Amino acid sequence: MLAILSERMSPLTLQQVEVSLRNGRQKALMGEISPADTFYLEAEFRGKFPGTLTSLGAANQELQSLGERDPEAVSWERLSRDFGVPHPMLAQTYARELLNYGPIPAFEGYASRLLGESWDSTNLYWARLLDESGYLPVQMNRLAPQLTHRMVEKVAATNFDDWPALIRAMRETADEFREGKLKVAGVRSELDGDITARQ
Repeated sequence: MLAILSERMSPLTLQQVEVSLRNGRQKALMGEISPADTFYLEAEFRGKFPGTLTSLGAANQELQSLGERDPEAVSWERLSRDFGVPHPMLAQTYARELLNYGPIPAFEGYASRLLGESWDSTNLYWARLLDESGYLPVQMNRLAPQLTHRMVEKVAATNFDDWPALIRAMRETADEFREGKLKVAGVRSELDGDITARQ
């Protein structure tokens, strides 16, 4: 696990992950690692050790079963099309894709645009949140920008390179959404059947 994460994380962050693992803080650790890092970890782990994650719960068994029935549905290319974003600076394209980049240092100008393009976590996280809440996949087009806007409002970084501040703001926004404290316009959940905007 650490070998895979070392390709994406700074040495300091990787050391913090290792300490948390050694101290048995696996559940708390998942709240500190970005969704993009956990996504890439699972994708790489599945590729290197196929079938080994099925013992870790129903979701992994369901994913394994889907991969056996329809490998294209869980392929990197398909997930990139569905959940990726354009990377005009990093990849020189406006095609949607997920890129396997480590954290890019934050500076002003050109480097700041690279920083923003290197963080795929929000789309992955919002997709999971909306699925859990009973929203249709197509509704992510309307909800993701609203959730991201609220997340940016909540960022309280201690320095310009404070990645955990982004993760905290994203998770706080999700909590507000789950609790019905966040107003989103023009969508409804299959679960609540409410045509009006959620309050």
